[in-house]
Amino acid sequence: MSSYWFISVPANGDATITFNELKKTSAVPDIHLLEIPEFKVGSLDTMLQSAEELQKLDTIYESYNIKLVENILKLSNIPKESYSEYFYVDECNITQYISKFQWDSAVYQTDGLVPDIIAKIDKEVNSIQTTLKNKLSNYAQLKSAISSENRKKVGNLSVKSLNGIVSPEHCVQGSEFFKTIFVAVPNNLEKYWINSYETMSQMVIPRSSKKIISDNEYSLFSAVLFNRVIGDFKTAAKEKKFIVRDYTFSEQADENEEELKAKIEEEQEALIQLIELLHSSFSDLFKVWMHIKVLRIFVESVLRYGLPSDFVSCILKVVAKDQSQVKNDLTKAYSYLDNSGRIFSNSNKHNKPQSDKRTNSENPDLFDMNEFHSVLDEYIPFVIFEFKWLFD
Repeated sequence: MSSYWFISVPANGDATITFNELKKTSAVPDIHLLEIPEFKVGSLDTMLQSAEELQKLDTIYESYNIKLVENILKLSNIPKESYSEYFYVDECNITQYISKFQWDSAVYQTDGLVPDIIAKIDKEVNSIQTTLKNKLSNYAQLKSAISSENRKKVGNLSVKSLNGIVSPEHCVQGSEFFKTIFVAVPNNLEKYWINSYETMSQMVIPRSSKKIISDNEYSLFSAVLFNRVIGDFKTAAKEKKFIVRDYTFSEQADENEEELKAKIEEEQEALIQLIELLHSSFSDLFKVWMHIKVLRIFVESVLRYGLPSDFVSCILKVVAKDQSQVKNDLTKAYSYLDNSGRIFSNSNKHNKPQSDKRTNSENPDLFDMNEFHSVLDEYIPFVIFEFKWLFD
């Protein structure tokens, strides 16, 4: 599995030279310059709050994308070997979209403050999520209703619904005195049924039994009785291991069967529409997620390297076996930033340590990252966010 690394390092006044040096240092063939707009910064408190909010949204949007992918895979029955070819953002696969990422200035204008952009993105995501939840809920209700009806059709002829099995020609209709009953007879007792049903109670119409259908265990027979002896007939049938089904044919039952068929067709159409919506929503959610990551790079870089903003951002695609070595090489190359990590200084502090002789006492506006280095599990001297795409 490959990882995409979003990183930024001080440009030291020349972005081109810095990017070329970065390419040599990382020794990663798949590296792309990430062009980030010059957003309006605001106060230090605003940027710190934005950094916290962006970190939270980055995690939330990741979970949204993962859940969306899971739903797509579950509903689409995609074979695993096709996963990498199935997910697209604006007609680009994931690798193409990330490597060629461009900020969508038409949608997310850069003339506002960072918190305003964050709020707009989050509002859009909430709208996408609401639409998805409603569509998923409607589909789930439709599928549940169909499943409930289908469960009645599960099992053998002794328990399953007889709707769609019994038809008008199997029944005596419109009589006040006679009624057609339906009996599930074990297949090994068919002959016994035929020879005995007329004598199981009084007032059974001779030769009225007809075989309607069979399954692996039972055959369904009809018989015509006088209404008044149905109770006696049921008792006798039970003693002989025949199961009289409590069923009365009605045109309404037949109509319900047609309604179920229509619901099944509706469910299939709804599934197609839902999968299409999930795909378009994935594209939209992935885009806003990447915009959040780019905003994080900008905010964290300003907080790390100070103002005016002077840093180079890029995206690296690093295969698993090289990740440890590449990170070590980059950490070593930019280790000098350990002694010059400052927040919101307007002075030029992007030079290497030997050219910056000032101390915190001489310039109280500087904030030294090393002051709390010991509480960080793994302090990396440059800004980096890692992202793993599951199906690369």
